[in-house]
Amino acid sequence: MVFRCKAILLVLLGLILVAGTDPSVAGAKTGAGSSTIAPPAVAPYRMAQLKLSIGLSKDDARRLLFQNGFREIQIARETFKNVHAEACLGGLRYQVKVRRLSGKVIRGDQIGRCRPTIDAQQVAAILRRQGLDKISVSPIRQGRFVAKACDFKQRVRLDIDPYGEVLQRSITGRCQRGPNIAEIRQQLRQDGFTKIQIVKRNQGRLVAEACFEGDKFRLRLAANGRIQRRTVIGSCARPIGPRNIAQRLRDLGYRQIKVIDNQLPVYQAEACRQNSMLRIRMNRFGEVISTSRLGRCSPPLTRQQVVTMLQKRGANRVEILSSNKRGFRARACYRLEKREYRIDPYGAILDRAVVGRCPQAPRLNSVLKDFRSRGIRNLRIFVEGCRKGRRLQIELDQYGDEINRQRIGRC
Repeated sequence: MVFRCKAILLVLLGLILVAGTDPSVAGAKTGAGSSTIAPPAVAPYRMAQLKLSIGLSKDDARRLLFQNGFREIQIARETFKNVHAEACLGGLRYQVKVRRLSGKVIRGDQIGRCRPTIDAQQVAAILRRQGLDKISVSPIRQGRFVAKACDFKQRVRLDIDPYGEVLQRSITGRCQRGPNIAEIRQQLRQDGFTKIQIVKRNQGRLVAEACFEGDKFRLRLAANGRIQRRTVIGSCARPIGPRNIAQRLRDLGYRQIKVIDNQLPVYQAEACRQNSMLRIRMNRFGEVISTSRLGRCSPPLTRQQVVTMLQKRGANRVEILSSNKRGFRARACYRLEKREYRIDPYGAILDRAVVGRCPQAPRLNSVLKDFRSRGIRNLRIFVEGCRKGRRLQIELDQYGDEINRQRIGRC
C-alpha cells in the first residue's frame, strides 16, 4: 500500500520492558536456633526494540513511477527524503526521484535512450521470423500483447512485453496444417502487397499473383504463407487520384458522371450506363467494386437542345459543327471569345477551347438599317417576355420605346 502524507509517520512497533521478581522471602525452617532466608532473585530485563518507517518504501516508489508511465525502473539509492531511480519514458532514460513524504515524482536529467516499443504488426513479424505461422496479435494493457500462433503442430499462446520479449508461453491445443487462405492474404497485405490472387494450389504450396509498388509479382508461397520465391511478371495499375475519377469512369463507358466522394478508402460516384443511373464504388486503383441502380437516365439530346443548353449558359451565335454517336462539336461566342465545344450526347461539356474573337453584337439601329438595305419596309419590332406569370408581347419603336403591349398567355 502506498502511503502519501504530508508529515513524518512514526510507527512504534515495539517497546517492551519486562521486569520480573521472585518473592523476597522464601520459607524458613523451623528449628531451634537456626533459620534460613533466601536471597532476592535478580529481575531479568529485555532490550527495547524500535523500528522507524518514514513515508514511501522502495516498492511503493517503483509502483508510483510505473503508474506515471515510467518503464524499466531501477532503484539506484535511497535517502531519508527521497528514493532515487533510473527509468524510461517515451524512449528516453532519465534520472528520477520520488519524495518519500508527498509522493511527488521529479524527473531529472536525461542519461540515455531506451529500447523502442513495437506495435502489433512488428510482433507478428518477429514471430514469423521465429518460424511461427497462423499468427494473430491483440494488444492488452500497459503496451503488452497476447499472440496466438502455430508452432509446427502446437497451438501456443504468448504474452509479449512492449519490446518484443516473450514473458510467458503456453500450449493451448493442436494446429491443423495446411494453408489458410484468409490468413495468407492478410499476411501479404501486411507486407505491402495488393490485388492478391491465388492462382494455383499444390500439395500444401500456393502460387499467387500480387502487386507491389507498381510491379506485378508471381509469388511461390509455403504452407505458412512465407514467400519462397518472387518473380516480376509485369506492371500493375498505379493508384488514381481524385482528379482522375471521372476520366476513369468515362474510359469504362459511363456518362453523366457526378463524383460524390473523392476520399479513400473508397471513391463513390453517380453515373449512367445505357439507360440506368448507377451508384458506383471504386477502389484506389480505379477498379469498380460494386454498383447499385438508382433510377433511369435522360435520353440523348437533340441538336436544338444543345443550342438551347449553351444559350442558357450565356453563349450566343451557337452553331453545331457536327454530331454523331459520340456527341457534338459546337461553336459559339461567349463574352467576345469564339469558342469550340466538345459535348457528349447527354449534354456534358468534355472540352472547350478558345479559337478566336467574336465581333461586338450590333445595336438595334444597325439591325434595322441592315434590314432596310435589303429592301424591307414598314418594319415592326416585337419583344416577348414574362411578368408576374403572364406572357406579354411588347411592340417597340426604333429607339426602343414601348408603343403597344398585349397579353398572349401564361408563363
